[in-house]
Amino acid sequence: MPDPVNILLVDDRPQNLSVLESILQGDDYRLTKAQSAQEALVALFDADFALIVLDVQMPETSGFELARIIKERQKTRDIPIVFVTAHCSEDEHVLSGYSAGAVDYLTKPIKPAILKSKVAVFAELYRKTKALNEANQALQSRNQELVAVNNELEAFSYTVSHDLRAPLRHVSGFVEALREHSGANLDDEARRYLTKVQDAAGEMGNLIDHLLAFSRMGRAELRLELVDMNDVLQRARDDLQPEIQGRCIEWQLATLPKVEADASLMRQVWTNLLSNAVKYTRPRDPARIEVGCGDSPNGEFVFFVRDNGVGFDMKYADKLFGVFQRLHRAHEFEGTGIGLAIVRRIVSRHGGHIWAEGKLDAGTTVSFALRKPSAPGVPKVGAVIPRSSAATVQP
Repeated sequence: MPDPVNILLVDDRPQNLSVLESILQGDDYRLTKAQSAQEALVALFDADFALIVLDVQMPETSGFELARIIKERQKTRDIPIVFVTAHCSEDEHVLSGYSAGAVDYLTKPIKPAILKSKVAVFAELYRKTKALNEANQALQSRNQELVAVNNELEAFSYTVSHDLRAPLRHVSGFVEALREHSGANLDDEARRYLTKVQDAAGEMGNLIDHLLAFSRMGRAELRLELVDMNDVLQRARDDLQPEIQGRCIEWQLATLPKVEADASLMRQVWTNLLSNAVKYTRPRDPARIEVGCGDSPNGEFVFFVRDNGVGFDMKYADKLFGVFQRLHRAHEFEGTGIGLAIVRRIVSRHGGHIWAEGKLDAGTTVSFALRKPSAPGVPKVGAVIPRSSAATVQP
């Protein structure tokens, strides 16, 4: 059963109030009676009401005058008012009531069925409006909490990352000092231990760098412009030259459209996605990496990077874009597990979304969708370009 709502009954005659009360009494309503404008205003100050049933003809302050006072107050201006009158047939009288803030009329003598029906409608409207407002407030409160927590986590990761750098430098420094001081006295096993310590310190340094990059990604201001994705993609490939040197890689690069984006962040997206494709196709000879774009049913551009690498099990797809999440062992493929998390954050900040599809030993396709630019004259991309029609480019 729904919670009862407050109904205010205003009439200077006790017998009229008793009639209204006898018709409406029940578990659905909490009825408050007032015999004057002053009593009504006091009641309105103390509680929230779903409806006011107000008699027009009252001494000292008429129903019309009271309605105007109610509508002038911010706390009460939105409460519906139903006037009770014996003069509903007079047009001027009706217009005066509506101009005073009435939403409906009841004529005397009161017909119980009509009164119950009208009150039930406004009571249900009040319940739904209240539930909606409470849901919106809860959502806003939850969003504020999430923003605060996210800011705290980013500040924490940024601070911790900075604080970790000092002891890490000490570890590397003392390892080097030990080599210089006692290198001649160390056997092969001791030297191997020092090398492992130095390598571990280097890995931790990379992890800190990526953690800082991920933290900055949430605070950096977006500098939106019309970005040619072909140029950004080429710059990303240039960044990867040391990794692809000496590799046999067949590149299939389709012509990409322009998007409204932050050029430097888009370069990071492509660099990370191509770097993953290069890394996980290392066992393949030749490796094949395809880049293309198509349209989504929602009118977005859908960019993709497809490779013939080692792939992954789709049951772990939800972990792929998480921080520090790795689906392959470190001795097989290097990395910190932050690259795709950074990509997801960049794409999300641009209002897009990202996903991946793959199969073990059968390659991976990572796709991300971005809104089409509002600038006129930008060519529309059609269906995804098939492999046979994409240009083949050798590094």
